[in-house]
Parts: sequence; C-alpha cells; structure tokens
Amino acid sequence: MDKLEFSVRLAVTAEYERAAEKFGAKHNSAHEAYAVILEEYEEAMDNTAAFKWSLDRFWNATKDNMNSIPFMEEMYETAKKAICEWVQVAAMCHKALQGYERSVG
Repeated sequence: MDKLEFSVRLAVTAEYERAAEKFGAKHNSAHEAYAVILEEYEEAMDNTAAFKWSLDRFWNATKDNMNSIPFMEEMYETAKKAICEWVQVAAMCHKALQGYERSVG
C-alpha cells in the first residue's frame, strides 16, 4: 500500500502542477476553491455512480449465468476514470492549501 500511496501522491502533484500552469498556483478565494473542488467531486461521484451501475449489471449477469465480461470491462474503465477524478479532487484541495491570491478579510 505504501508504494500505491506514493504513486497517488505523485499523480496528485503532477495534476496540481498541470492545473497550476494552466490556471495559476492558487485559487483567488475560498469561494473559488470550494466551487472548483465541488465540481471535481461531483464528477468523481458521477463516475462512482456509473461504476455501481456496471457492478449491479455484472452481478445480475453473473447470477443469470450470462456473459459478464462486458460489465467487467465497463467497471475497469469507469474505475480508472473515477480514480482520475479523485486525483483532481485531491489536487484542487492541495491548491486550496497553498492559500489564495486575494487576501480574506
């Protein structure tokens, strides 16, 4: 698990750096940080819901002794997309931890 966590940290750092180059190293405000994190979170949850849908279809096919491989393929692809979205959530949380361009107050 330590190697996986290290790999995830590398992915989060790389995503933060990509976003920082494109949009800046800091959010303008806590309000902006919230909006950006919420958007990424919603995308991650959409992928999570899609994964659950595929998982349910996989299980139903399995119970009915039908070909479940297409659903396993869907789960695999959807899980990868969800991971990417969660990396973006973490990267935007990291960005928020860098402070804000405009001071609060």
